Amino acid sequence: RVARPGGGGGRGTAPRIAARAAERARAALASNGRRATAMTLLLSVPEEMPEAEVRGYLRPAYEVAAFEDVSIVRENRAEVLAHVSAVGVPAEMLVKADRAEAVNSEATAKTAAAEVEVAPDAEPAWSVVMAGVTGLEGTLLLLEENRATMEARYPKHFLQREEELPGEAATAELILTGLANGAKAAVSGGDGGVYGALWKLGEKLRVGMEIELPEIPIAQITIEACEVTDRDPYQIPAGGCVLFVTAEPERLAEALMTAAPQTETAVIGQLTREAARVLRNRGETRYLEPYRGGA
Repeated sequence: RVARPGGGGGRGTAPRIAARAAERARAALASNGRRATAMTLLLSVPEEMPEAEVRGYLRPAYEVAAFEDVSIVRENRAEVLAHVSAVGVPAEMLVKADRAEAVNSEATAKTAAAEVEVAPDAEPAWSVVMAGVTGLEGTLLLLEENRATMEARYPKHFLQREEELPGEAATAELILTGLANGAKAAVSGGDGGVYGALWKLGEKLRVGMEIELPEIPIAQITIEACEVTDRDPYQIPAGGCVLFVTAEPERLAEALMTAAPQTETAVIGQLTREAARVLRNRGETRYLEPYRGGA
């Protein structure tokens, strides 16, 4: 079988949640070395929501994905729930990559899925590289859901900077580029923020890590939006960013910057021999807590 499933979800009142669910599903497949070929969408909406408003949630989703099927369910709920299922095949750019692991598509898929031994105490050292800014998805949701509050506090020209943030549609291609250029594993951001993504990366590889918090890319508008709404910028939805593990951080960073010049890339930490997943912030040390959420 060449088709394998991936999934992504989202909930809230912002019109782009279905589009972001589609990109989460696409990114989930990409992290396993696969490109989406078909998607289905289940959209659960409040019973009284007008049909025109429902179409308002579907329109952005169709901008980033051509769905094989869409179903709409009306429920006794206050928010919209979107879930996307996707299937895909091995990405050609990985199958053709010039490296020893890419003997055939099955070997490529295994490599991309990090089904290889990544030993923290081996040479060379394994770096954690982040592409994109933390909290991108959460920032857009906070701005959409708290527009009046934000406009009362900040000038409009500052809030318009949200348009400078990279779009969500590039995440899957970014992952595939990374896996074809030295990355042994990739995890995309989701509901748990960058902290949740780091925890999932550690669980995926069964390793510990040391992360330098000041090295994690973050936009000023994210900091401001979280201050207004009393949220942790590292725990709001982080769709749009990707964490990679690689022994070749320079090669990976160069490839990512070439493929997506607008995407910030940074080495934010290393894998370690110890099991602990440590966050360091200018002399202070704390530990990542287990992430219990989903996408």
